[in-house]
Amino acid sequence: MTCQELRACLGAHLDGELDLSLSLAADEHLAFCVSCQWAYAGERELRTLVRTRFPREGAPAALQERIRGALARAERGTRIGAPRRWSYWAVPAAALVLVALGVGLWQRSAPPPVVRELVAKHAMYSRLDAPAEIVSASQEAVAGWFKGKVRFDVAVPDFSPSGIRLVGGRLADLSDRQVAYLLYEKGRNLVSLFAFPRRGLALPSGEGASGGDARFYVAKVNGAEVVIWTQGPLAYALVSSLDRESLLECADTVWRLIGSRTPPGA
Repeated sequence: MTCQELRACLGAHLDGELDLSLSLAADEHLAFCVSCQWAYAGERELRTLVRTRFPREGAPAALQERIRGALARAERGTRIGAPRRWSYWAVPAAALVLVALGVGLWQRSAPPPVVRELVAKHAMYSRLDAPAEIVSASQEAVAGWFKGKVRFDVAVPDFSPSGIRLVGGRLADLSDRQVAYLLYEKGRNLVSLFAFPRRGLALPSGEGASGGDARFYVAKVNGAEVVIWTQGPLAYALVSSLDRESLLECADTVWRLIGSRTPPGA
């Protein structure tokens, strides 16, 4: 984990909201990085000061109603809060305000750990100003960059017919394995495509899919839509705040691309 990545998820780490792998990576970085240790200590001291000097109070009914309205607008893609390149955090940030004010939120059953970790990575990178290690709109350039960096061929799909632009790519990790991470964007929405070896990883089945398409597992976690599936030795995951139909359309594009590259009988 780099200093930039650590600063992006510092608040979540202090709140104990990171998945185990990200939390361990943050602790490992903090063990040797003095500047981040100072940042961590300063943030922790600020939170302690706020808790002691500003006691928690229940929100007035009118304010609760306004926040609920803000959540509804954010869910429809309305821009909320300070300008950022991508607006993924608009809904979770508003949700955190509701929790802090003591307003109850309905929660679904916890998704599988791998799903939570993928969403956490998508959220973390959406907060960085320059998350891509290679910045290019060329599918060939991005695919070539991954050669020799991961032990599998990386297919870079074209989502441009749907108005989704390729930003670039980077290396990431998931549990104990390397991940090829492709970044796309549509307006202020980041679209994350992860590709990684499936062997030995507990992945959800397609039973969550909509429309009777059992190829894909779909879920909504912390305001983000998630689509996961497997093809051959690899697993793929799409994460975005785009609507589910758009993300399933992207998943079908990847499915067809991978299928066209796979020899018959493989």
